[in-house]
Amino acid sequence: MTTETFTNYYKDDGFSIDLWDEDSYVAKENLASVDAYECSVEWDFTIEMRSWGVKDLSAYATKVHLSLMVEYYDKDENLQEEEIEVDFKDWEIDSERDRDNGDMFNVQNVSVDFKEKQITVEF
Repeated sequence: MTTETFTNYYKDDGFSIDLWDEDSYVAKENLASVDAYECSVEWDFTIEMRSWGVKDLSAYATKVHLSLMVEYYDKDENLQEEEIEVDFKDWEIDSERDRDNGDMFNVQNVSVDFKEKQITVEF
């Protein structure tokens, strides 16, 4: 088995990010918006070979980093911005392969469900 490790970056590689129940993660009153700010995905690409040829090609995410840009109104009703790092300790990371992407393997979408503590990375 041969494995190669890659890292994709949201701002450089242009994958999409879906956030679900993100308001529940951010402890701010008078919340205006919560958006993905920075995200990186570390992932492994594996080739499983046999004497007769290639048995399997697979990609799976091993680590995700995400920071959120939070906008909220302070007590004087002034719009404030704050960057928040998401702590993914004890979260589950799933990897899915979109066969419509042809033979290409790279991160297409990251879906983060704050309620279920679930990250799904689509290749």
